[in-house]
Amino acid sequence: MSFEELQAKVARAEVTLEAQERRVAANLRVLGGCWREAWTPPRVIVAGLAAGFLAGWARPARAVAGIEPARWLQLAGSLAGLVGTVQAAFAASDAKDAAEEAGDAAAGAAGTAAPESPPAKPTPGAGAGPTPPATERRRAPDPSWDTPPRPAEAATELSEPR
Repeated sequence: MSFEELQAKVARAEVTLEAQERRVAANLRVLGGCWREAWTPPRVIVAGLAAGFLAGWARPARAVAGIEPARWLQLAGSLAGLVGTVQAAFAASDAKDAAEEAGDAAAGAAGTAAPESPPAKPTPGAGAGPTPPATERRRAPDPSWDTPPRPAEAATELSEPR
């Protein structure tokens, strides 16, 4: 068999595989719809009664009856911490995605924005001038790092090198 024939055979196999993947995905969608339609209220009630009967017959409480209540509380506290950590991770991921989308939208809006408005007039006691936009403030170095610490800060152990 030549190399070109092998390539053609592989290409046919890939096309067949992709067709089979599409067929399986369609069958899974149909199965999911049928599964959801099959769970009517009477069937849910019967399944609950059957599960309750089996749980009562197996008496799983006997297996865990010897565990001290303090251990149950410790387990519940650990699980609550785990759930909180997972929720915080999802929230951080969502916040990161939202920040990226907002940055993309801001970049797109900056490209199509109208000409800049005149600079804002400083308010009395606001300092040297108008505050720069947030993007410029984020990139600007912090001036507090350029000056030595004030006497009260210098007296604390946190500002002294070890």
